[in-house]
Amino acid sequence: MCTASGGGSAALASSWGNSHNLENVQVWGDVQDYVYTNFVQYLGGSYPNTMVIDLETMELVYFDVGAVDSAVSAIEGIINAEHPCAE
Repeated sequence: MCTASGGGSAALASSWGNSHNLENVQVWGDVQDYVYTNFVQYLGGSYPNTMVIDLETMELVYFDVGAVDSAVSAIEGIINAEHPCAE
């Protein structure tokens, strides 16, 4: 989680996760804007963007610029998969 002008915070990530009822999903506050600097800009992305990464495989399973609503199926796919991250 970052802001439109750069890095975010743990408080922003927590607030956003609570607002979207993400109880079984880690929302990370990217305080140094590392993800954008090292990944998003190379994918042609801009702010805002949504990335979903399967922590078991470190595979980028979803990326899009804009609203997070369309990422729900990618998140549910990880949660419902039969592997340790789903427990």
